[in-house]
Amino acid sequence: MWLELASRPEPAAVGRLSAQTGPTRRSWQPALGITLTLLAVAALAQDSTQKVVIPFDFESKFDNGRYGRMVGEMVWKKLSRQGDFVIPETMIDVSDRCALNNFHPGPDTPLEKMKQVVRDGFGADIAIWGKLERVAGYEWDVYDLWILVCDFSTEPPKIIYKTQVRTKTVSEIPHEYMKAALDKLYGRQPQTPAGPDPEEEKRWKEGPNLLIGDLEKGINHPVGWDPLPQYVTWERPAPDSHGRFIRFSFPKSVAESTGVLFYSDFFKVEAGAKYQFQCRWRTTGSQVKVFIKCYDELPTRFAGYKIDPQGKEKREVYRSQQNLRGPTNQWNVHTEEFTPRHTQYTPKWGRVMLYAYWPAGTVDWDDIVLKQISPPRSEMLPKVRRPSLETKVTADEFQRAREELKKARERGSKRQR
Repeated sequence: MWLELASRPEPAAVGRLSAQTGPTRRSWQPALGITLTLLAVAALAQDSTQKVVIPFDFESKFDNGRYGRMVGEMVWKKLSRQGDFVIPETMIDVSDRCALNNFHPGPDTPLEKMKQVVRDGFGADIAIWGKLERVAGYEWDVYDLWILVCDFSTEPPKIIYKTQVRTKTVSEIPHEYMKAALDKLYGRQPQTPAGPDPEEEKRWKEGPNLLIGDLEKGINHPVGWDPLPQYVTWERPAPDSHGRFIRFSFPKSVAESTGVLFYSDFFKVEAGAKYQFQCRWRTTGSQVKVFIKCYDELPTRFAGYKIDPQGKEKREVYRSQQNLRGPTNQWNVHTEEFTPRHTQYTPKWGRVMLYAYWPAGTVDWDDIVLKQISPPRSEMLPKVRRPSLETKVTADEFQRAREELKKARERGSKRQR
């Protein structure tokens, strides 16, 4: 049943729907206990030139809607950060009302039905919805993806964006296809990929490798890498290799638990500089990843292999996770850039971790290269320390708030005495 507001609400924050008004029943039923924030859409839109957008959970039958809900939440967060539209207070409001009314939009939902729900049910203008289906027969996650963005405030409704694609990697969903959908919604022109930077190309060709990645020299294990752990061997040259290489061979019990990992030695890095990693790799089917971990030096009372004579310990403050995708049983080349940074600490040291896990099998590694291709910008502003990259609160503000809270608690304890 649809709901109609009995009175016009006052928005609690720009761009969000926030109201505690008492609705009158017309067609849809609200879920008990839900603050009817999203039902303030029509009244709020009357006082604003901003259009109202409702992102719906995407259909994903293969996992009972779990991934689809994650995509809907992701779209809501992107709209929340970018602004310019009125959106629901939370995705829970949308999800619960759709579940209560057994409405689960997908690419096959008629536009007339969508218009009825969006305009009459939510009092909104624009809807974003779609579908995800995992494609069988692949050794990594491949999805069929549908995305629709439609403006129902016009007559006839205007399709802003519509696509049906098969992804190669999961990261394409937010970074390529959802970005394209929101670019269309905001009227942004697609960015033309910049050409290769000549200076970066020169540094990549001529700069020093921060790793000893040819894996040719050493006794019992390659120079520049840890001693060989269990399930890791240092193989002699083979007809299809460039020389000696590292091999992971592990059973099911290891594949479904810890997996196998192998570390390089530490090397120096500069915060804010751009680096490029490359390796050749081959797998019989096991999942393959590379983690490039960067560390700052922090005081410690303990002793250990990562602690220098001044009593400072290396603590991980940055991590680049690189997911390797490619055909099985043949050599592939993976190349990826990363820039170590942190809001509170300064990455000074790096370390490469090669990693493989489920299913059991064999993974080979060779020709591992890591170079700095762009130095830190000389005009970089002084670092404003923050608890994380996701917050605007500075570390100093956070510390002052903690001190104020502590004082308030102390004053409360004294009054109770």
